Amino acid sequence: MTQKYVVELVKWTALDGVTDAKMTDAVDRLLPDLKTLPGFVKQDLYKDDDGQWVDLYIWDNREDALASNDLMAPKPSFAGLMSLIDPTSVTIEFLNLP
Repeated sequence: MTQKYVVELVKWTALDGVTDAKMTDAVDRLLPDLKTLPGFVKQDLYKDDDGQWVDLYIWDNREDALASNDLMAPKPSFAGLMSLIDPTSVTIEFLNLP
């Protein structure tokens, strides 16, 4: 049987004055913590033409993806990233790979 992964699609807008370099550095600092979480497979960061950031996380399953938010919340790397983001702009979607 082939492994079916879940994609967590997170979108946000940076606060005024946050540079691309600062944002990508904050996401890079998050990765070591993410790699310790159950079910984490990979992460890719993008920025669209409107300046919105798009982060794709691949997880083994939806349960691990959902649990990741609570597991990351107390980590300094997560707080560092969130300090750069407009919290009202954050959206999270989950997609099943066929």
